[in-house]
Amino acid sequence: MLKPDTLYPRSLQQKTVLFLLVPVFLFLTLAGFSGYRAMRALLLDQWGETALANLEKAAHQIDMQLHRPRQILSLLDGLSEKESASGIDEFIVERLSRLDGVVNVLVEWPEGGRNNSIRFMHRGTNRSWNKSWRFQNNKSMFDISSPVYDVKHGSETVSMVTDLIDKKNRTVGKVEVILDFKSLIAQTVQAPWWSIYQAFIVDQKGNILVDTNNNMDNTSIQQTGSFATSGILKQKTLNMLRDQTSGTVFGPGRPPEEVSGFYRLKEAPWTLVVIAPGDKILQPIIHFRKIYFLSSFLGIGVLLLFMRMMISRTTNSIKKLSQTAGDLAQGIFHEPLTVNSYDEVGELIRNFNTMTSQLQRGVQLQEAMAIASEVQLTLLPHEDYSENGLEVSGLSRYCDETGGDYYDFFRSCTHPEKFHIVVGDVVGHGIGAALLMATLRALVRANIDQPGTPEALIAKVNRQLFLDTASSGNFASLFYLCVDADACAIQWVRAGHDPAMLYTPETGKLIELDGKGIVLGLSEDFQYQTNSLALTPENSVLLIGSDGVWEAENAQGEQFGKERLKDLLRNSAHLSPRSLLNTITEAVDDFRKEVPLADDITLVAVSIDGKKLLCEV
Repeated sequence: MLKPDTLYPRSLQQKTVLFLLVPVFLFLTLAGFSGYRAMRALLLDQWGETALANLEKAAHQIDMQLHRPRQILSLLDGLSEKESASGIDEFIVERLSRLDGVVNVLVEWPEGGRNNSIRFMHRGTNRSWNKSWRFQNNKSMFDISSPVYDVKHGSETVSMVTDLIDKKNRTVGKVEVILDFKSLIAQTVQAPWWSIYQAFIVDQKGNILVDTNNNMDNTSIQQTGSFATSGILKQKTLNMLRDQTSGTVFGPGRPPEEVSGFYRLKEAPWTLVVIAPGDKILQPIIHFRKIYFLSSFLGIGVLLLFMRMMISRTTNSIKKLSQTAGDLAQGIFHEPLTVNSYDEVGELIRNFNTMTSQLQRGVQLQEAMAIASEVQLTLLPHEDYSENGLEVSGLSRYCDETGGDYYDFFRSCTHPEKFHIVVGDVVGHGIGAALLMATLRALVRANIDQPGTPEALIAKVNRQLFLDTASSGNFASLFYLCVDADACAIQWVRAGHDPAMLYTPETGKLIELDGKGIVLGLSEDFQYQTNSLALTPENSVLLIGSDGVWEAENAQGEQFGKERLKDLLRNSAHLSPRSLLNTITEAVDDFRKEVPLADDITLVAVSIDGKKLLCEV
């Protein structure tokens, strides 16, 4: 069970913030961050693909210039003596010297390897061939050197060298094609990406053949030593380019500080490398990130504010509803709450207003019932009676605010020797039964002192009550008893009520005062019967009750029963009438425990001192 001092939210607004707004904020923030990371990764991939495409294009251009000499020189492979005699080999070598970028072609023969050496001068000069020996095989497997500065030509050159193989698979000479390195890479270094980023051409050992200083207006081509002398990214790139023909490498940092891409040439053991700063590559994503996070936080803020406003309306309505309900529980009624929506909360408020209105009417009715209960209690005897050998006590306990049971006892005004006792039970209980009970009491009181026998008096009451109940079908049972000191007897009329019990302790005899008679208000002309019993000097106890006493049930559905009531009467006959009634009601309460009363309980106990009563006569 949560204690009041725990951190668990107690109000609906606190729960809304903790369990709704905070999770929504975290979810949207996480989704935005994940989207940003995905966009960053996509942009890096796109840059890698673009960089590799540019490198592949540049490598292809260099490969094509390197491939042309190889392709032309391969025509020497397998020339026949007849073809050589016709000067085809001289034409091929001459054609080779005319290629763009070729600054010289040298053919060397071992000493004595041929009658006359073949001499070829620089393009544009006189050249002559003396040939008396022919070769049959040329594999044209070029070895390409690193760029070196050629003093003779005043520029950096690279050499493509291949051996000349005769038909006996002997090396008989070699051909060296000297190319202008700057012309070879001219298209590459003029490409926009070369001047935008750091670009390199490196060999497999990591030597830089040429690089650029990331300046579009000032591009310098020079050999600058080892590629991996500094920087983690360059070292990682060098390690990868030795094993792979192409790829991209990311430097440290998130996002990476630098990114490199490389592509290896097919015609030379060289690799093109480009290195770009991460902030340049990710400039769009950095700009996007600023806009994205700014708009995301603004959007999330506006969304959460809107949710807060909407939820606040709901929580405020519920809070006001709760406060009004608390006041209602204290019996404080307010004006109906204003309904501002047509959702479930609005429906709840409408139902609450309806409930409040009904409760207010119920409270008013309850107040009226309380007044009716007070009025009804005033109709019952206020004090016990004790005089002339008679002690009389009575009680009524209603299962509702008002009930249909009643009792009455009083001495006759016109015949003081007579003492009247009445116990009635109107059908049902509640306000309707209480009203009918008041009517019955008034009729009894109005007729009881009129001349006539007891059965005549009760018959008159029955006719008058019948006029009021004929249309509704209501009725009432009644037990009327008169202690007549002059006649030294008790007389009674039983109108559908359970018999009274008379117990004489000296003899131990318990009898029921029975007799014929139906309930009042059922038949207009019914003739009731007066029953009589002579008084004796012995003391006796008389008990009259309603069926709510012996029909009271416990949790098991068992009724209290008349036998328990008779045992209580025998065992408690020595008590005063008031004490006897308390003993009986306590026994009924102990029997039913928590089970509420299903019917009204009414008891009247009479103690008759026969000797004293007779002496008074």
